[in-house]
Amino acid sequence: MKKIFYLTLVVVMIITACQPKNKTASVNTRAEADTLRNIEAQWEAAMKARDIDKLVSLDAPDIIIMDANVPMSVGHQALRKSLESVLADTAVSRTFSETVDAVEVSASGDLAYTRGTARYSQNTPKGLVDHSDKWVTIYKKIDGKWKAIVNIWNSDKPMEGQ
Repeated sequence: MKKIFYLTLVVVMIITACQPKNKTASVNTRAEADTLRNIEAQWEAAMKARDIDKLVSLDAPDIIIMDANVPMSVGHQALRKSLESVLADTAVSRTFSETVDAVEVSASGDLAYTRGTARYSQNTPKGLVDHSDKWVTIYKKIDGKWKAIVNIWNSDKPMEGQ
């Protein structure tokens, strides 16, 4: 009887030891990519509506902003200041459009990036100027929600004087 008990105990221990220790749920990267496309659509709509609060809400509190031809800035306050400056020109919001060219989600489902282009017009002392930009946004899942952690964009036009 003792032998059967110990044999059973050993078999149970072996079976238990052979079970995967860390079962992780698989990530549906296609669904996550769709969520990110939706966030980008919200971003475009908020730009057109000049809704700075909505734009800021889509980003992490320590968002890194790498705009063309200006120093890098960090955080919601810096983002808000930048957006207030850009959206003071109503031509930007009236003409803004973006295209998402790529969305990549990590296999772990906690990091992703979107890449695309944007077009808009801006009032300048020389009149209305059309812009064509390219951009990349890096996202991280924070408390279960995607938040932009890095935004970088630049113009397709050469800098003045070049």
